[in-house]
Amino acid sequence: MALSYDRWTTGPNAGRLTLDIPETLDEFVEACGPLARSHDHAAVSRLLEELINHPDFASSVPPFGPQEASPRGWTLGGEHVCHQSDELTVMVLDTLPGVLQPPHDHEMHAVIGVFEGCEDQRFFARTADGIAPAAGRSLETGDVVVLGERTIHAISSPEGRRARAIHVYFGDIYGADRSIFHPDSLEEFEMSETRYDEFCRPDSR
Repeated sequence: MALSYDRWTTGPNAGRLTLDIPETLDEFVEACGPLARSHDHAAVSRLLEELINHPDFASSVPPFGPQEASPRGWTLGGEHVCHQSDELTVMVLDTLPGVLQPPHDHEMHAVIGVFEGCEDQRFFARTADGIAPAAGRSLETGDVVVLGERTIHAISSPEGRRARAIHVYFGDIYGADRSIFHPDSLEEFEMSETRYDEFCRPDSR
């Protein structure tokens, strides 16, 4: 079983629903436990690549139902949290087109694998004055990427191509002290759900 969270009420006090997930995903989570403790990012990446490229995996993951809009009217997609502990967080993340989500960090390593659609990654580098845009990457179906603990990125999906992906974090992503950046000024702020909602922008690309 996984826990299903609305994107706007994540964390320990969120409203929860049970969701049946495939046995292969349960097995993946179990295998990631000791690898997270040993910080073996490469091994997790290999396991995730094998998982998402299995021909039956995408069809075995239930789709999200209708998504509730945020207080400012954004519909980003949902989160199914499969595992959450001090050492490891694993979730199924749905990214809907039409919204440029704001730059943010994780303060921990992460591995992302897309099993349906396309998840666009916009990267940012720290400078003496703050952050600046860097080269981006589009993760197509079957692609996996490892993000370092200091990586700053923002995600979106192309028009007409929602993304479904597995996100693996080497720690408790909901309990970490993280930063979010204003999409126009790139000024740094403490991460909060309110700021995430405020800093989203329409995707007019």
